[in-house]
Amino acid sequence: MRRFTLSVFTLLSLSWTATAWAGDLPRLEARLDAPMEKLLQAQNHREVIGFDSQFKALAKGCETCVSYRLEIPKHVQRDTLMDVTLSFKNKQPVLSGRMLNALQKDLLVQHVEALYGKVDSSALEVFPFRQVGADYAIANKKAVNLYVKPQAVAGDNLATQMRLGTAMEVLEYSADGRFAKVHLADDGYIAWVERKDIQEGDLNSYNAWKDHQNVLVVAELPNFHYGTRLKLVKTQADSFLVALPNGSTLTLSKNDAQLHPKGPLPGADAIIATAKQYLPKGPHGGGTYLWGGTLGKRLDCSGFVQTTYRMNGVFLPRDADQQKGFTQRVGNTLAQLNELKPGDLVFFSGNGKYPTHVGLYIGNNQVIHSSAKGQYDGIKINSLKGGGTYDQYLQKIYFGGGRVTRSL
Repeated sequence: MRRFTLSVFTLLSLSWTATAWAGDLPRLEARLDAPMEKLLQAQNHREVIGFDSQFKALAKGCETCVSYRLEIPKHVQRDTLMDVTLSFKNKQPVLSGRMLNALQKDLLVQHVEALYGKVDSSALEVFPFRQVGADYAIANKKAVNLYVKPQAVAGDNLATQMRLGTAMEVLEYSADGRFAKVHLADDGYIAWVERKDIQEGDLNSYNAWKDHQNVLVVAELPNFHYGTRLKLVKTQADSFLVALPNGSTLTLSKNDAQLHPKGPLPGADAIIATAKQYLPKGPHGGGTYLWGGTLGKRLDCSGFVQTTYRMNGVFLPRDADQQKGFTQRVGNTLAQLNELKPGDLVFFSGNGKYPTHVGLYIGNNQVIHSSAKGQYDGIKINSLKGGGTYDQYLQKIYFGGGRVTRSL
């Protein structure tokens, strides 16, 4: 048996080099954060993302470690994928792993090279990734849950939901192959989904589905949730012939469906009329608050806002903090409520740092929103002036308004 040993000089050299490289990492983080934040803001159409990078040694406590993993905040992981390792081999920096797109990769490479010299980034992939068999997919069930972690457990692990027909990019598989991490086409949200609930395919099938004229389901039907979008095949006198993701076709009455609206932003009356359908006596009323809920009668606060606008042809980001960053700021304080217009988003914060709740302003100092608290559990109307105990609580945590001026 041959034995390989390192001389004291070699160990000291490795230790010194690793220490020197590690000493530059805070500089790399500081240089990278602002430009990557700006890029992510542009790509995700938001005022704030909150990007913050940290390179952490893969083998903790080892003075000769020369590989570091890029870690980004959990809230940024909803918007992008950065599974990146920075290593140093033969005194050359090497980047490996996966990033969502080429612009993000180029920016990272640029800043690593500014500190360490020429980078070998040949092993740093951008979407589509080699690990994934089919890079695109369409939801093929009436209702599909998406999760924060690759576990079919709801509660705070329920990230969001999607209807049949929702298109997505497939980023990776879980270790057991049961789940896929996906990037939703509608709102850019990244989460895990069970692969049995999606139909995986290629770019051509994805584009053919996503970019085709859609028919919007405007009633709650046995096989389709309110808000489902299906591919239009043919418009008929009193119905639409539509296609499902599996290629089969069926007929929908024009009482239950319409062409999906496109074009100018809808008026406030249309937005408010849609929102009020979820009140207890409305056609979609009687439901309760569900963390992560975006369909049926069980919605969370931002899911309610997103669904209301989506039914009127406008796509918003998924979560309350994302929605605030997407909208134009108005009515920043309760003293400025007169700046709000019906249809504006109204935000609340239980921590004073970022929105933890959102609703829709309907005029006359009133907001309609989904909450488990207050007079009952579900969609309700509360006042931003006067009122009862819950109204006054909302006023206490008021965090400003946001005007929707565009669609994703």
